Amino acid sequence: MNNIKKISKSILVGIGAILPGVSGGMIAASFNIYKDLIEALNKVTKHPIKAVLSIWQYLVGIFIGVLLGFLLVKILFKYIPIESTLLFIGLILGGIPEILFFARKKEYDFKAYLTSAIGFLLMIAVIFLNNLSTGSIVNTNIFIWIVVGFIVALSFIIPGISGTMILLVLGFYKPLLDLATEVMKEVSTFKFHLLKDNILDMLAIVIGLILAVILLSKLVSILLNKKPERFYQFVLGIIIASPINIIYSLNNDLGDGQIFDFSKYWLSWLIGIALIPLGVYIARIFAKGEKDETKEN
Repeated sequence: MNNIKKISKSILVGIGAILPGVSGGMIAASFNIYKDLIEALNKVTKHPIKAVLSIWQYLVGIFIGVLLGFLLVKILFKYIPIESTLLFIGLILGGIPEILFFARKKEYDFKAYLTSAIGFLLMIAVIFLNNLSTGSIVNTNIFIWIVVGFIVALSFIIPGISGTMILLVLGFYKPLLDLATEVMKEVSTFKFHLLKDNILDMLAIVIGLILAVILLSKLVSILLNKKPERFYQFVLGIIIASPINIIYSLNNDLGDGQIFDFSKYWLSWLIGIALIPLGVYIARIFAKGEKDETKEN
Protein backbone atom coordinates (compact mmCIF):
# COMPACT_ATOMS: atom_id res chain seq x y z
CA MET A 1 0.00 0.00 0.00
CA ASN A 2 1.56 3.28 -1.04
CA ASN A 3 1.78 6.34 1.18
CA ILE A 4 -1.00 8.26 -0.59
CA LYS A 5 -3.40 5.35 -0.16
CA LYS A 6 -2.53 5.02 3.54
CA ILE A 7 -3.03 8.75 4.10
CA SER A 8 -6.33 8.74 2.18
CA LYS A 9 -7.76 5.90 4.25
CA SER A 10 -6.61 7.40 7.54
CA ILE A 11 -8.22 10.75 6.62
CA LEU A 12 -11.56 8.94 6.74
CA VAL A 13 -10.53 7.43 10.08
CA GLY A 14 -9.89 10.94 11.43
CA ILE A 15 -13.22 12.24 10.14
CA GLY A 16 -15.00 9.24 11.65
CA ALA A 17 -13.36 9.84 15.02
CA ILE A 18 -14.98 13.30 15.16
CA LEU A 19 -18.49 12.20 14.12
CA PRO A 20 -20.58 11.30 17.20
CA GLY A 21 -21.58 7.65 17.11
CA VAL A 22 -18.84 6.61 14.72
CA SER A 23 -15.68 4.96 15.99
CA GLY A 24 -12.40 5.84 14.31
CA GLY A 25 -11.20 2.37 15.26
CA MET A 26 -14.28 0.92 13.60
CA ILE A 27 -13.43 2.64 10.31
CA ALA A 28 -9.77 1.66 10.67
CA ALA A 29 -10.88 -1.95 11.09
CA SER A 30 -13.04 -1.77 7.97
CA PHE A 31 -9.97 -0.57 6.05
CA ASN A 32 -7.83 -3.29 7.67
CA ILE A 33 -5.41 -0.83 9.29
CA TYR A 34 -6.65 -1.10 12.90
CA LYS A 35 -4.19 -3.85 13.81
CA ASP A 36 -1.21 -1.78 12.59
CA LEU A 37 -2.33 1.21 14.66
CA ILE A 38 -2.86 -0.79 17.87
CA GLU A 39 0.46 -2.62 17.54
CA ALA A 40 2.25 0.71 17.15
CA LEU A 41 0.42 2.20 20.16
CA ASN A 42 1.43 -0.77 22.30
CA LYS A 43 5.09 -0.10 21.43
CA VAL A 44 5.00 3.68 21.89
CA THR A 45 6.21 3.61 25.52
CA LYS A 46 9.20 1.35 24.79
CA HIS A 47 10.16 2.51 21.30
CA PRO A 48 8.33 5.83 20.69
CA ILE A 49 10.32 7.00 17.65
CA LYS A 50 10.17 3.63 15.93
CA ALA A 51 6.45 3.31 16.68
CA VAL A 52 5.64 6.76 15.27
CA LEU A 53 7.73 6.23 12.14
CA SER A 54 5.99 2.92 11.46
CA ILE A 55 2.60 4.65 11.17
CA TRP A 56 3.53 8.22 10.18
CA GLN A 57 1.31 8.07 7.08
CA TYR A 58 -1.67 7.12 9.21
CA LEU A 59 -0.93 9.88 11.74
CA VAL A 60 -0.76 12.53 9.00
CA GLY A 61 -4.03 11.33 7.49
CA ILE A 62 -5.80 11.15 10.85
CA PHE A 63 -4.67 14.69 11.70
CA ILE A 64 -6.05 16.02 8.40
CA GLY A 65 -9.25 14.04 8.87
CA VAL A 66 -9.79 15.38 12.38
CA LEU A 67 -9.47 18.97 11.13
CA LEU A 68 -11.93 18.32 8.29
CA GLY A 69 -14.27 16.55 10.70
CA PHE A 70 -14.34 19.50 13.09
CA LEU A 71 -15.20 21.91 10.26
CA LEU A 72 -17.91 19.61 8.88
CA VAL A 73 -19.64 19.04 12.22
CA LYS A 74 -19.38 22.72 13.18
CA ILE A 75 -21.22 23.68 9.99
CA LEU A 76 -23.88 21.01 10.54
CA PHE A 77 -24.57 22.09 14.13
CA LYS A 78 -24.71 25.75 13.12
CA TYR A 79 -27.17 25.50 10.24
CA ILE A 80 -29.13 22.26 10.83
CA PRO A 81 -28.80 21.40 14.54
CA ILE A 82 -31.90 19.20 14.85
CA GLU A 83 -31.34 17.33 11.59
CA SER A 84 -27.65 16.68 12.29
CA THR A 85 -28.35 15.64 15.89
CA LEU A 86 -30.94 13.06 14.78
CA LEU A 87 -28.52 11.82 12.11
CA PHE A 88 -25.89 11.32 14.81
CA ILE A 89 -28.46 9.47 16.94
CA GLY A 90 -28.97 7.17 13.97
CA LEU A 91 -25.22 6.58 13.82
CA ILE A 92 -25.23 5.71 17.51
CA LEU A 93 -28.21 3.36 17.24
CA GLY A 94 -26.59 1.68 14.27
CA GLY A 95 -23.76 0.58 16.54
CA ILE A 96 -26.03 -1.30 18.97
CA PRO A 97 -26.06 -4.65 17.10
CA GLU A 98 -22.26 -4.64 17.01
CA ILE A 99 -21.93 -3.84 20.72
CA LEU A 100 -24.59 -6.47 21.47
CA PHE A 101 -22.59 -8.97 19.44
CA PHE A 102 -19.62 -8.52 21.79
CA ALA A 103 -21.79 -8.24 24.94
CA ARG A 104 -23.47 -11.59 24.25
CA LYS A 105 -20.31 -13.62 23.83
CA LYS A 106 -21.54 -15.39 26.97
CA GLU A 107 -25.08 -15.88 28.29
CA TYR A 108 -26.83 -12.60 29.13
CA ASP A 109 -27.48 -13.38 32.80
CA PHE A 110 -28.50 -11.23 35.77
CA LYS A 111 -25.00 -9.74 36.10
CA ALA A 112 -25.10 -8.78 32.44
CA TYR A 113 -28.43 -6.95 32.80
CA LEU A 114 -27.18 -5.29 35.98
CA THR A 115 -24.00 -4.11 34.23
CA SER A 116 -26.03 -2.64 31.36
CA ALA A 117 -28.46 -1.04 33.82
CA ILE A 118 -25.58 0.67 35.64
CA GLY A 119 -24.33 2.13 32.36
CA PHE A 120 -27.85 3.29 31.48
CA LEU A 121 -28.50 4.91 34.87
CA LEU A 122 -25.12 6.65 34.87
CA MET A 123 -25.99 8.31 31.56
CA ILE A 124 -29.40 9.38 32.84
CA ALA A 125 -27.67 10.84 35.91
CA VAL A 126 -25.55 12.97 33.56
CA ILE A 127 -28.72 14.89 32.63
CA PHE A 128 -28.90 16.24 36.17
CA LEU A 129 -25.17 17.03 36.16
CA ASN A 130 -25.64 19.08 32.99
CA ASN A 131 -27.73 21.53 35.01
CA LEU A 132 -24.44 22.64 36.59
CA SER A 133 -23.61 24.66 33.45
CA THR A 134 -21.20 22.27 31.79
CA GLY A 135 -20.03 24.75 29.18
CA SER A 136 -18.59 27.21 31.70
CA ILE A 137 -16.92 24.38 33.60
CA VAL A 138 -15.16 23.16 30.46
CA ASN A 139 -13.92 26.61 29.57
CA THR A 140 -12.34 27.27 32.96
CA ASN A 141 -11.06 23.89 34.12
CA ILE A 142 -7.87 22.49 32.59
CA PHE A 143 -8.51 19.12 34.22
CA ILE A 144 -11.79 18.81 32.30
CA TRP A 145 -9.94 19.41 29.02
CA ILE A 146 -7.51 16.61 29.92
CA VAL A 147 -10.51 14.33 30.44
CA VAL A 148 -11.92 15.48 27.08
CA GLY A 149 -8.66 14.57 25.34
CA PHE A 150 -8.66 11.22 27.12
CA ILE A 151 -12.20 10.47 25.93
CA VAL A 152 -11.46 11.56 22.34
CA ALA A 153 -8.68 8.96 22.23
CA LEU A 154 -11.22 6.22 22.96
CA SER A 155 -12.42 6.43 19.36
CA PHE A 156 -9.02 5.23 18.17
CA ILE A 157 -8.12 2.76 20.92
CA ILE A 158 -11.29 0.84 21.83
CA PRO A 159 -13.12 -1.02 19.04
CA GLY A 160 -16.67 0.22 18.51
CA ILE A 161 -16.49 3.07 21.03
CA SER A 162 -17.16 6.63 19.89
CA GLY A 163 -15.36 9.06 22.19
CA THR A 164 -17.18 12.01 20.61
CA MET A 165 -20.51 10.31 21.27
CA ILE A 166 -19.60 10.18 24.96
CA LEU A 167 -18.61 13.86 24.85
CA LEU A 168 -21.91 14.72 23.15
CA VAL A 169 -23.82 12.88 25.86
CA LEU A 170 -21.83 14.60 28.63
CA GLY A 171 -22.29 18.03 27.04
CA PHE A 172 -18.59 18.55 26.26
CA TYR A 173 -18.75 18.07 22.49
CA LYS A 174 -19.85 21.55 21.42
CA PRO A 175 -17.26 23.34 23.62
CA LEU A 176 -14.62 21.12 22.00
CA LEU A 177 -15.91 22.06 18.53
CA ASP A 178 -15.84 25.75 19.45
CA LEU A 179 -12.27 25.51 20.74
CA ALA A 180 -11.00 23.58 17.71
CA THR A 181 -12.61 25.88 15.14
CA GLU A 182 -11.41 28.97 17.00
CA VAL A 183 -7.82 27.69 17.00
CA MET A 184 -8.00 26.75 13.31
CA LYS A 185 -9.36 30.21 12.49
CA GLU A 186 -6.54 31.89 14.40
CA VAL A 187 -3.89 29.77 12.67
CA SER A 188 -5.38 30.15 9.17
CA THR A 189 -5.54 33.94 9.53
CA PHE A 190 -2.03 34.08 11.07
CA LYS A 191 -3.36 35.65 14.26
CA PHE A 192 -0.94 33.69 16.38
CA HIS A 193 -1.03 36.27 19.17
CA LEU A 194 -4.59 35.16 19.92
CA LEU A 195 -3.51 31.55 20.45
CA LYS A 196 -2.30 32.34 23.95
CA ASP A 197 -5.91 32.32 25.14
CA ASN A 198 -6.42 28.74 23.95
CA ILE A 199 -2.95 27.19 24.07
CA LEU A 200 -3.33 25.80 27.61
CA ASP A 201 -6.64 24.18 26.73
CA MET A 202 -5.14 22.59 23.61
CA LEU A 203 -2.12 21.35 25.56
CA ALA A 204 -4.46 19.83 28.15
CA ILE A 205 -6.29 17.94 25.39
CA VAL A 206 -2.97 16.67 24.01
CA ILE A 207 -1.97 15.52 27.51
CA GLY A 208 -5.27 13.65 27.76
CA LEU A 209 -4.64 11.98 24.40
CA ILE A 210 -1.13 10.93 25.42
CA LEU A 211 -2.32 9.60 28.79
CA ALA A 212 -5.01 7.57 27.03
CA VAL A 213 -2.46 6.04 24.67
CA ILE A 214 -0.07 5.18 27.51
CA LEU A 215 -2.68 3.89 29.97
CA LEU A 216 -5.41 2.44 27.78
CA SER A 217 -3.53 0.62 25.05
CA LYS A 218 -2.36 -1.97 27.60
CA LEU A 219 -5.36 -1.77 29.94
CA VAL A 220 -7.91 -2.21 27.16
CA SER A 221 -5.95 -5.12 25.77
CA ILE A 222 -6.06 -6.84 29.18
CA LEU A 223 -9.71 -5.96 29.83
CA LEU A 224 -10.95 -7.07 26.43
CA ASN A 225 -9.03 -10.32 26.76
CA LYS A 226 -10.24 -11.18 30.28
CA LYS A 227 -13.73 -9.62 30.61
CA PRO A 228 -14.78 -8.35 27.17
CA GLU A 229 -18.47 -9.16 27.62
CA ARG A 230 -18.76 -7.11 30.85
CA PHE A 231 -17.10 -4.13 29.21
CA TYR A 232 -19.49 -4.16 26.25
CA GLN A 233 -22.52 -4.83 28.46
CA PHE A 234 -21.71 -1.60 30.30
CA VAL A 235 -21.20 0.24 27.01
CA LEU A 236 -24.54 -1.09 25.73
CA GLY A 237 -26.34 0.56 28.63
CA ILE A 238 -24.60 3.84 27.84
CA ILE A 239 -25.55 3.69 24.16
CA ILE A 240 -29.21 2.87 24.85
CA ALA A 241 -29.50 5.91 27.13
CA SER A 242 -27.47 8.25 24.93
CA PRO A 243 -30.31 9.51 22.64
CA ILE A 244 -32.14 10.82 25.72
CA ASN A 245 -29.05 12.74 26.87
CA ILE A 246 -28.31 14.08 23.40
CA ILE A 247 -31.84 15.42 22.86
CA TYR A 248 -31.70 17.00 26.32
CA SER A 249 -28.35 18.63 25.51
CA LEU A 250 -29.70 19.97 22.20
CA ASN A 251 -32.72 21.37 24.01
CA ASN A 252 -30.39 23.29 26.34
CA ASP A 253 -28.38 24.63 23.40
CA LEU A 254 -31.41 25.90 21.48
CA GLY A 255 -33.12 27.24 24.57
CA ASP A 256 -35.25 25.51 27.17
CA GLY A 257 -38.26 23.91 25.48
CA GLN A 258 -37.63 25.37 22.01
CA ILE A 259 -36.63 22.06 20.45
CA PHE A 260 -40.16 20.76 21.10
CA ASP A 261 -41.83 23.75 19.44
CA PHE A 262 -43.04 21.65 16.52
CA SER A 263 -44.90 24.57 14.95
CA LYS A 264 -41.50 26.20 14.45
CA TYR A 265 -39.26 23.18 13.87
CA TRP A 266 -41.67 20.67 12.29
CA LEU A 267 -39.72 20.49 9.02
CA SER A 268 -36.41 20.03 10.84
CA TRP A 269 -37.91 17.19 12.87
CA LEU A 270 -39.41 15.59 9.77
CA ILE A 271 -36.08 15.66 7.92
CA GLY A 272 -34.17 14.59 11.04
CA ILE A 273 -36.39 11.58 11.69
CA ALA A 274 -35.95 10.57 8.04
CA LEU A 275 -32.16 10.80 8.51
CA ILE A 276 -32.11 8.38 11.46
CA PRO A 277 -32.31 5.27 9.23
CA LEU A 278 -29.52 6.74 7.08
CA GLY A 279 -27.34 7.08 10.17
CA VAL A 280 -28.11 3.50 11.16
CA TYR A 281 -27.23 2.29 7.65
CA ILE A 282 -23.90 4.17 7.60
CA ALA A 283 -22.96 2.82 11.03
CA ARG A 284 -23.75 -0.73 9.94
CA ILE A 285 -21.52 -0.42 6.88
CA PHE A 286 -18.54 0.55 9.03
CA ALA A 287 -19.42 -1.93 11.78
CA LYS A 288 -19.28 -4.88 9.39
CA GLY A 289 -15.57 -4.33 8.85
CA GLU A 290 -14.92 -4.25 12.59
CA LYS A 291 -16.64 -7.60 13.22
CA ASP A 292 -14.59 -9.20 10.45
CA GLU A 293 -11.39 -7.76 11.93
CA THR A 294 -12.28 -9.01 15.40
CA LYS A 295 -12.94 -12.54 14.15
CA GLU A 296 -9.58 -12.58 12.39
CA ASN A 297 -7.80 -11.61 15.60
